[in-house]
Amino acid sequence: MLTLYQRLILGCLLLIALVTGVSLLVRTSFVQLAALDASQHTADSALAAVAAVRASLAGEELTAAKLEMGAATPQLSSQFVAQAVRTQDLLDTASVAVKNFGPGLSVDDLKVWHGTIVEQTRGGTSQSVDRLVPQLERMSDSLTHEFEILKARHDAVVGNLEHQQANLRARLISACGASIVGAVAIAAVMTFFVIAPVRRTARAARRIGQGDLQQRIEWRQKDDLGTIAAELNRMIVRLRDLRESESGRLQMERQLSDAVVQSIFEPVIVTDAKGHVLKLNQASMELLGEGSSDRMVLTNTPGGEKILDAVRMAVSMQRASTSEGEAALLPLRIGKAQRSYRLRTTPMRDSEGKLLGAVTVLEDVTEMQEVDRFKTRFLSVASEKLRDPLQRLRLSLYALSRGHAGELRPLQRELISGGEHEAEQLNDLMADLIEVGELETGRRALKIERLRPADILREAISRHEGDAHAKTIDLHLKAFADLSYVNADRRAVRSILDNLMVNALRYTPEGGTIVLEATEIKDGVQFFVRDNGRGIEAERLRTIFGRFSGGSDAGTGLGLALVRRLVESLGGQVSVESKLGSGTTFRFTLPIATVTATHHPVEMG
Repeated sequence: MLTLYQRLILGCLLLIALVTGVSLLVRTSFVQLAALDASQHTADSALAAVAAVRASLAGEELTAAKLEMGAATPQLSSQFVAQAVRTQDLLDTASVAVKNFGPGLSVDDLKVWHGTIVEQTRGGTSQSVDRLVPQLERMSDSLTHEFEILKARHDAVVGNLEHQQANLRARLISACGASIVGAVAIAAVMTFFVIAPVRRTARAARRIGQGDLQQRIEWRQKDDLGTIAAELNRMIVRLRDLRESESGRLQMERQLSDAVVQSIFEPVIVTDAKGHVLKLNQASMELLGEGSSDRMVLTNTPGGEKILDAVRMAVSMQRASTSEGEAALLPLRIGKAQRSYRLRTTPMRDSEGKLLGAVTVLEDVTEMQEVDRFKTRFLSVASEKLRDPLQRLRLSLYALSRGHAGELRPLQRELISGGEHEAEQLNDLMADLIEVGELETGRRALKIERLRPADILREAISRHEGDAHAKTIDLHLKAFADLSYVNADRRAVRSILDNLMVNALRYTPEGGTIVLEATEIKDGVQFFVRDNGRGIEAERLRTIFGRFSGGSDAGTGLGLALVRRLVESLGGQVSVESKLGSGTTFRFTLPIATVTATHHPVEMG
């Protein structure tokens, strides 16, 4: 029995043979048709040439008759001579065409006879003119006889050619129809003998997947389908043996779940709905210590109450509970080391959706906490220790640049100017560091008040109008004056817009446009800062609001990080949209100010 590959190859070879045979037949038929068309063209050309000679000879007879009637004039004689020459040329052409048509046919005698008549006519004697008309009439009769013979043979040849052409066309049509029928038959046979086994295998595999382990795939050929069938049959036997043992099935499921839980690096605690421990992985057993085998270990472990609260919340709310912030950290001691974990609790259900308990994962965030503490300490040191020396340095440079220490040379003035510029950048960096440090440590108190969005944007445009004019950048405001008030800190909003405007002015080319816009959305007002600058690379968009994430040497790299912290501290969100070469749009939201009821003094009595 042939394998699938052998069947496919055999079917392809049959199709190739069929196509090749039909192609050769079509080519031979077209060559024969071309030869028949050439033969018919030759016959038509011979008949047309003889007909042209007859017409020209008739014209000679008419002119000769006029000459014989005594109307001979030099002009008429010249006309006859011209007609005779033309007839002689036509006879030459007809002689060649007739010989091409049939070897047994010829008009050479007529051509010689007509040549003799033309020579006599050029003599110009009256006797020759008198004999001209009878000679032309006899020649015309002979030519008519030859034409009739030629026409009869032409009709016979053309009829035979048309019959042959009709036979060839019928043969082509029959061959094409037979080839189509053959191709369809080959395709049907290939489909049946190739696809049918695959479909039978697929149906058997579907029944096996549905749980029918009594199925067996019958295909014993040594090909890929045979390998698949053998492996599936072997797997069916194993599954059938395993299903026959319920304890084996339960053991397999238990081993699988244990292996999954044990393979997780972080501590995993599986509890029921009441908080009793059902399963622990190795990391959680090391964390909870010797009493980890006790089902009530969480009630006797420091920090276990937080885990139980998270379990109760996840079970009661029927959804995952993920806590963030310092309050969500769970400090636990492992040996002499103090570690901090973040709780992530998820409800656990069976296949029918019935609640079984909860799975708690403890994410170790000790290292991240240490990094955050280090950042906070660094910002505190920067704000306390570097501010005063920087101010004294700026004052010294200012005094030198104003000539308070003596007249400066041009090179000295240039160096001091550069020092002032660098000191100004350092001062900007320190200001951003101090502001971020205040936000991190909670030392910055926000003064929330009601602010009008249009006024906020208008003030931002007035603060940066000079810088925009220097780069010939147009600033546009798009905000209705009757937008709802927002609850925000005026200083924080000013810092947000200043950072976004400085960023837009830095990367917008001369002649560009920056648009400040505000629109009202549900429970808030959304602010936009759009520019048509060079845009931001796609790989930088994910980290654009991180600290020191500036893409160039300009700026401190803290502006956008400060924007994010300020917006979030005001209860809003910030995002960016950009495409390289198409500009950038920063947007942030601020909550709408709640309307408080006030009473006029007269109403208060």
